[in-house]
Amino acid sequence: MKILLMSLNSKYIHTNLAIHYLNQFANQEIPEVANQIEVKEYTINNEMDNILRDIIRNDYDVIFVSAYIWNIDALNLLFSDFRKINRNTKIYFGGPEVSYDAEVKLSHYAYLDGVLVGEGEVTFVEFIRLIDSEGFEIAEEKTEGIIYRRNDKIIANRERMLIANLDIVPFPYTNEQLLDNRILYYESSRGCPYSCSYCLSSADKGVRNFSLDRVFADLERFLEAKVPQVKFVDRTFNANKKHAIPILKYLTERDNGVTNFHFEITASLLNEAYFEVLQKARPGLFQFEVGIQTTNEDTLFSIKRPIQFEKVREACKKVIALKTIHLHVDLIAGLPYEGFDRFLKSFDQVYEIGAEQLQLGFLKILKGTLIDRQRELHEYIVKEYAPYEVMQSKYLSYSEMCRLKEIESLVESYYNSGKFKITLAFLISKMKLSPSQFYLKLSDYFLEKSYFNSPVGVYRLYEILFEFGISYHFSEALIKDLLKYDYYAANLKGQKELFNYVELPQFNQRRLELLKDNSFQAQFFNCSDVPAKQLLKNLEFITLSYDIMTLIETGFEMLNENLSVVMFDYHQDSNIKAYRLDENYFTEKGD
Repeated sequence: MKILLMSLNSKYIHTNLAIHYLNQFANQEIPEVANQIEVKEYTINNEMDNILRDIIRNDYDVIFVSAYIWNIDALNLLFSDFRKINRNTKIYFGGPEVSYDAEVKLSHYAYLDGVLVGEGEVTFVEFIRLIDSEGFEIAEEKTEGIIYRRNDKIIANRERMLIANLDIVPFPYTNEQLLDNRILYYESSRGCPYSCSYCLSSADKGVRNFSLDRVFADLERFLEAKVPQVKFVDRTFNANKKHAIPILKYLTERDNGVTNFHFEITASLLNEAYFEVLQKARPGLFQFEVGIQTTNEDTLFSIKRPIQFEKVREACKKVIALKTIHLHVDLIAGLPYEGFDRFLKSFDQVYEIGAEQLQLGFLKILKGTLIDRQRELHEYIVKEYAPYEVMQSKYLSYSEMCRLKEIESLVESYYNSGKFKITLAFLISKMKLSPSQFYLKLSDYFLEKSYFNSPVGVYRLYEILFEFGISYHFSEALIKDLLKYDYYAANLKGQKELFNYVELPQFNQRRLELLKDNSFQAQFFNCSDVPAKQLLKNLEFITLSYDIMTLIETGFEMLNENLSVVMFDYHQDSNIKAYRLDENYFTEKGD
């Protein structure tokens, strides 16, 4: 029997945790059947014809597919075509996109033979064991957790109980997969303590943890392999401090200097015990994602998310103050009882936190959620295709939603890229606008110039922000200097026509002489006797017409128009440093 376990990922660098769990659990429980399983991770960017040819050419007896909102439409097209050529291979889907309305999916997707509902490890192993020993019909009839088609009828078997002891589920990755240089997903728990009305996790009650000994053993494998990034998919990683703090402490103490760990957390749960550990972490070891979603109390009550924004804000500020943890905050537009103006208030309050990234998302109406059952109440108009995004509601018109889409695009290009930090902050401050009003004005400018109608490259974004700045009568030279500072602070390379470059006599020679000086090396790099050209590989010296660093340090209050020299140190990608140097060294006469 030839079995295919497959996924269709959004990017090559991503992995699908579910199919690796299923494969490894089968290897553990039924090795005599598991050796017949192939695991393949395709990407949506692959040509569908290539994927189609591959799975048809291999002539599998059965294909199991991981389905979720980001790939379901592509899967539907793929297997509709597959079934036109191959009528014999059995096709079963699993995953959140099909688990909550399996009967509907089976009635709509004629190519589909069945759905594995919910937690899949035990169901999958039992099913393929029975297929191998007794055939497909008996296996379908006997396996709990499956809904299948039989003679034009859809039959739902008894629901599968959740796994009580998660430690029976093996580590999902092989040694070879650990060395693939991809983002690897991992979980130390399943379930969520919250019941947010828009989230599928609310359908599963309670939280189950892997044991700490098991988690530590898994983490050691990631650390030994020096995996670039591990993303924990725990819905609220820090829900239980007796579980979360030992994991953070272990990772801090066992840090290999390479691997980065990403967590979804509830910021308001971070207390002093957490910060005692976090303050010891190296820069770049941890990334935190905080789903704030809204600051509107009426909305928070409606979506069953009892979180106080002030506590969230305070905790996020403390994380940022550590200067070692990348913080990503989320908002959702389209939630109940939050109209356009009130959402802009949420945006401004969350923007003010100053996280490295602000993800402005849009409400998606997912099957199996409470908010799906409240469509009429909130007058939601939803897109027919995945990811089922809200287009309009009782609180937001379609045109208002479009305005928020434009803000989202600009926040992603300008703010989240991290390449325009100082210029954005300066313009918002000096234009005396709230962040939302600033992005609305920038959106108006993009619309006026039709810039939304075609892709805009990174350097072109600098040019457009310059055009926008001087349209409000700011000094051309000042805006160019601000953008120039941002450009090199982002470790971007090369001289650009937009920026002014002050020519100083023997600038390169004086730069090398400075780097050869041991006292200079000790002051800035904590070293000595390092060849100047070796240091220079990770440095950039720029000249500015204004003293931009003093402008930054004084909150944009002190503006001095005089030559300044700034040195950027790129030795640590996650912690780029800028130093103002004595310009007299580069300008004084006498060589």
